[in-house]
Amino acid sequence: MSKPTLPLCPAQTKAPWASFTRPYVRDLAYVLACPNVLTQWLDFAPHQSTHEVEVHPSEFWLAQFDAYRQRLDELDTTHAYQNLTRYLLSRPSPNRLGFHFEGLLSFWLEDGFARGLHPYETLANNVQLYNGKQTVGELDLILYNHSEQLIEHWELAIKFFMGASPFTPEHWVGINSNDNLQRKMTYMQTKQFRVVWVDTEAHGRVKIDKRYGVIKGRFFLPINTIDFDKPDWLTPTFPLHEWCDKNDDATLATLDTSTLRAAHYIEWFTKRDFYDARQPLATCL
Repeated sequence: MSKPTLPLCPAQTKAPWASFTRPYVRDLAYVLACPNVLTQWLDFAPHQSTHEVEVHPSEFWLAQFDAYRQRLDELDTTHAYQNLTRYLLSRPSPNRLGFHFEGLLSFWLEDGFARGLHPYETLANNVQLYNGKQTVGELDLILYNHSEQLIEHWELAIKFFMGASPFTPEHWVGINSNDNLQRKMTYMQTKQFRVVWVDTEAHGRVKIDKRYGVIKGRFFLPINTIDFDKPDWLTPTFPLHEWCDKNDDATLATLDTSTLRAAHYIEWFTKRDFYDARQPLATCL
C-alpha cells in the first residue's frame, strides 16, 4: 500500500475536542473523548490466552471527558497550561505519537486523581519486563481502582490505520505494512497481558486483578467506499475518515485538494495550523 493522502473529515470540526484552542489541551480532550476502537476484546490467540482482557465502553470515556471538562477549560484559558506542557515535555520522546498519547493519559490520571475527578491511582508506569538480564518489554500503566478496590493493568495503543476490504482486524494497516490491528492485539494479549505480579517502587509487589486494552486513534476507509458495513467489534462512534492513494490520479482529479492532508498529518491527534503552510500536495508527497 503506497503512501496515501488523507481527506480531512468535515465531522472533525464538531468533535468534542475541537472547541479547545491550545494544542495540547485539544489533544488531551481528544484522548479522553475518543472512544476505544473496540466494543469487545477479540481473542486471536486462544491457545496462549491466560487472562480475560476487557475494554472500556464509549460511555466510560465520555463520562471521563465530562468529569474533566472544567479542568480542560482551565488548562485552555489560564497559566495552568504550563503544568500540562512541562509534564509532557519532561517525558521521554514527547513528540513521538505513542509517547505523546501515553503522556496525555498519564497526566489526566495523576491530575484527575489528585482533584478527585476519577478513582484511578497510578501505582506504576512503564514497568520493565525481563527475561534474565534482557529487557523483553514493558507494561504501560498499573492502577488502583479505588471504586472497585482492584489493581488494573491498562495497556495503551494509538493507531491510525487504513482499511481495506473485507475490513477484518488484519486488514486495518498502518503506514508500516507490518503493523495491523490483529497483530497489535495478539502481541498485547500474549506478551503484556500474561503478567500476573508486578514489582512497583512505591507500593511493593502487587497482583493484577483486571486487564484493559486501551486502543484509540483514527481509521481511514478507502475513498468512495459505498455502504460500509461496520463490523460488530468496531465502536460505532470511533472516528472514521478516508484515504486515497497519492498515485490515484483519476480520483484525485475529482477532489478539492484544499480538503486534503498528507499522511504526515497523523503525527498529531488534532489539527495543527502549521500544516496549512506546507507545499501543495503535488510537490510534497
